[in-house]
Amino acid sequence: MRGRVVVFAGVAALLAAGAGRLGYIEYSQGPRLRAQAARQQSAKMAIPAMRGEILDTRGRVLAGTVRRPSIYVDPSLIEDRRYAAHSIAPVLGLEPGWLEHLLLERRNRKFAWVKREITEQELSAFKKVRGQRRLNAFVVRYEPRREYPYAALGKRLAAQVLGFVGAEQTGLAGIEQQYESRLQGTDGQRRTTVDTRRRPLRRHDDAYVAPLDGASVVLTIDAYIQERAEHHLRSALERYEAEWGVAVVMDPQSGEVLAMATFPDFDPAEPIPAGLSAREQETAQEHLRNRAVSDAFEPGSIFKPFVAAPAIEAGLSRLDESFAINGPAHRFGRRTIHDTHAYATLTLEDVVAKSSNIGMGLLGERCGNKRLFEFVRRFGFGEKTGIALPGEHAGLVHDLANWTAYSTQSIPIGQEISITPIQMVSAFSVFCNGGLLYRPRIVRGIISASGETVLDASKPIVVRRVLAEQVADEFRRRALVRVVTAGTGRGRHRAEIPDYQVFGKTGTAQVARSDGRGYLSNKYCGSFVGGAPSDRPRVVALVTIYKLSDKAYYGGTVAAPAVSAILADTLAYLQVPPELPADRPRGG
Repeated sequence: MRGRVVVFAGVAALLAAGAGRLGYIEYSQGPRLRAQAARQQSAKMAIPAMRGEILDTRGRVLAGTVRRPSIYVDPSLIEDRRYAAHSIAPVLGLEPGWLEHLLLERRNRKFAWVKREITEQELSAFKKVRGQRRLNAFVVRYEPRREYPYAALGKRLAAQVLGFVGAEQTGLAGIEQQYESRLQGTDGQRRTTVDTRRRPLRRHDDAYVAPLDGASVVLTIDAYIQERAEHHLRSALERYEAEWGVAVVMDPQSGEVLAMATFPDFDPAEPIPAGLSAREQETAQEHLRNRAVSDAFEPGSIFKPFVAAPAIEAGLSRLDESFAINGPAHRFGRRTIHDTHAYATLTLEDVVAKSSNIGMGLLGERCGNKRLFEFVRRFGFGEKTGIALPGEHAGLVHDLANWTAYSTQSIPIGQEISITPIQMVSAFSVFCNGGLLYRPRIVRGIISASGETVLDASKPIVVRRVLAEQVADEFRRRALVRVVTAGTGRGRHRAEIPDYQVFGKTGTAQVARSDGRGYLSNKYCGSFVGGAPSDRPRVVALVTIYKLSDKAYYGGTVAAPAVSAILADTLAYLQVPPELPADRPRGG
């Protein structure tokens, strides 16, 4: 009997000690242990948000997002790494040795990517092997991936405008970068109870947070006009073997950019292809530049209207005033200016139409540097336009204090100054809309994933009045039309198109050296900026072709045909009524 009492007392003592120990553990470590158990028994799964789309002005998808299957693994749950690696790697097209090393190297971690963006065939084979061999540590996750539908068709539409995203779907260039905060959504999450091998047992509906998809950006770009601009620009570059070229198409009545093309271009889905040499990578990097906004160059003769028109408004000249050219050379102090052809006298209208450097030099002398500086800045040169694209260059207009006697003749003929294509198109539109400078716009608005308008950017933005309406209209109808009918843009194979009277200005410039000391020998930049119809302009387009050889480089030869083709396609697409009677003679 006594023995039983002793045993009972001993058991009671042990139970009491155990209870005390449990009480001590509960008091001292309870919260930490419960939190640890919760972590071990539950898993939080991220639910990736879908990146917003980039749409053209008519709702066509230029950049969209799809979900692609990827495979990850929890290496801490793998016991037989060799078995797992040799089971999974072959069906995913991987080296078993590589996967085995990954599992060993990350053995103390809960997550490691195995392969991202697998094919449907790989997914099917993976699921079969995983199920048969109970390799539940390997998991499928559907990740959002950026796709560019037109690039998939081989067109690479508006590559430099759209930009591209990195491996983590973050915008790194173009609209993708500029509107990253709008396009990128907010990931959601789901909590699940799991077993010791991290297999899901039960979902917690109260712990579900839905992802918030990104907003969509609607551009002013029209996919059809963009495609035609790219086609004609590419044809011109390939024909004349130039280094690069730019085409910009704008609605001059609103400042909306209808097309913006740079060639050579790139595939936004793979901006820097794998396997390139160091030199090839450097070239590929150059192709990423949106030169329409990021590159500035001396414009040459396409700049002449921006001096001639304000000089008329200031009362310093008239379109019908005659200038004594006495060419083909004229001496201004210690400097001699040359014309391509010998002219005795020219009206100011013909100085612009025939692109006389001497005539513009004489006009510059009459204006003086202070007025010339005022004219240049009035059109917006030397400052950023404010277009919603990253990397915009302000161009170069030296401070007035740094202008010299040479500047008096250089500025009127487009030297000692550098401009960007977007600046040129915006400034030229002043002659089309009654003298107003509009801020160029490439985004029309932003729409949330639920369809609500987040940003409405469809209204034109007037920067300032540059010219009186009468001056702008008369200069367009006379001087700029005459460029095409009797000047440097004349001819069926230059700027003329059927049914519409094109107006514009040709330009040819030497390419300045990168060190600022003179010009490269036998390297030129040929440009044409023009619009139509001449009575009520609907479209303006610029084509600039850079680093042409001396075989063919005049803007009227290399750039005007591309502009006329772009204008013809755009006017037909927009169904703009014909301007000219079919029997009206053209030219001369």
